[in-house]
Amino acid sequence: MRIGGLASGMDIDSMVKQLMTAAKVPLDKLNQQKQQLEWKREGYRTISTTLVSFNEKLSTFNKSDAINSKKATVTGASNVTATATGAATNSVFNIKVNSLARATSVASNDYKDANGIPTGSPKNAGISSSKPISAIYSGNETSITIGSGVSGEAAATITFSPTDTIDSIINKINNNKDAGVTAVYDSTTGRMSITRKETGNKDIVLTGALFNEGFEFNTSKVTQGQNASVEINGITTTQSSNRFTINGVEIALNGTTPTGQTSQIEVSQDVDKMMSTIKSFVESYNETIATLNQKTSEERYRKFLPLSTEQRAGMKEDEITLWETKAKSGMLSGDSIINKALADMRMAMIGNVKINGKDMNITQIGITTGNYNEKGKLILDETKLRTALESNPEDVYALLGQSDPSTKTEFTPTDGLLSRLRKIDNIALTSMYEKAGTSKISSDLTTSFLVSSQMGDQLRSFETRITDLNRRLTMKETQYYKQFTAMEKAMNKFNSTSSGITSMLS
Repeated sequence: MRIGGLASGMDIDSMVKQLMTAAKVPLDKLNQQKQQLEWKREGYRTISTTLVSFNEKLSTFNKSDAINSKKATVTGASNVTATATGAATNSVFNIKVNSLARATSVASNDYKDANGIPTGSPKNAGISSSKPISAIYSGNETSITIGSGVSGEAAATITFSPTDTIDSIINKINNNKDAGVTAVYDSTTGRMSITRKETGNKDIVLTGALFNEGFEFNTSKVTQGQNASVEINGITTTQSSNRFTINGVEIALNGTTPTGQTSQIEVSQDVDKMMSTIKSFVESYNETIATLNQKTSEERYRKFLPLSTEQRAGMKEDEITLWETKAKSGMLSGDSIINKALADMRMAMIGNVKINGKDMNITQIGITTGNYNEKGKLILDETKLRTALESNPEDVYALLGQSDPSTKTEFTPTDGLLSRLRKIDNIALTSMYEKAGTSKISSDLTTSFLVSSQMGDQLRSFETRITDLNRRLTMKETQYYKQFTAMEKAMNKFNSTSSGITSMLS
């Protein structure tokens, strides 16, 4: 129980508060140091997410169809379309399509002779596909098998029951990946057809009484599949599909070539797409180093320390915001991890790349660095870049996309620019991961910090010391009140004794 100065007339609470204010100075310093460390860790997270995002873009830029983009132009007969992949080489193909590939199909009996004259009526005509299978089949077998007739290829076995409908049987056939066929049932004629999903000269082998007796399949109603016959630059070849790839060019056959005509496919460099990719790379690089430069050169206001609870209570909201903006500023000023990454990135960009025994650098494709004040910013001369791409696209591709797989850390002279930057990024991300517990793979600013890291250990140490100091301060405050309470009791006793003596003497 606290006695608040009734005997002494003193403001005990105010006096204890003043005594505790002085005692709390070490606690305020610990809280300020902890807050600064948390701000610094958040700064590292901003940088790590920036580098992860940049790394993702570098991977996209490094795809062969981005920096070594090809285009396929088709002229002549319009029965062929073509798409060039990054693996394609500059070339010309003259193509004639003699026949298209088609899939094997087999249909149930239509009761017609060789001349197409009806000889009877299918027994299932008019039976709805929603009817149970027992409407067309009364046998005891409960499974059917669909195969290709190719040695080594497994057949698909499909089970059924008398309660299955024709529709459910069709669905079981169509949904069975091993069967590799598409089944269709026409309730008007009562006929069923099965077609291979793959084109080419492959059979369909149907086994089971349901096929023979129920649906009345007839081997004479087979339309045999065939391979496509194509003449490419004077050489006739067969393809099992109407879509195939040759020398990195994806070709689609849409029909046979008219007599006396031909289709010509010309594969060439897609300079416009490569230009767009390199421009995007330069922009992303400049944005990334601008963020890093801003953090490492941000002014530090050392007089603006984190505010205590008491200090916040005496300030307006806008005053708190302005104060904390300055207090947070410069947490990563001159940071060694960021400065190393920046220095390495600049060296990587201006250094020569070994390409087939010769040196090449970015100035040869129209990229230069700005003046000293621009801190490594890249300047792109689009005219010079286009000239380089049109005259020597392969070397431009190597300058950017070449990589040395012998090392995943430090870059080497044979690493292209994109590979160099990825390696530098990964080193910086690993350093921040170990120091601040930031993610090496996430570009999300809300990603949690790793529990075990240098800064994580420091923060836990601060929390332990703060908890311990709070406990000791509580004990000290209690002790102050005990002392003042004892004084009040003594003074109250003295006053009572004094009053008694005065009464006796009067």
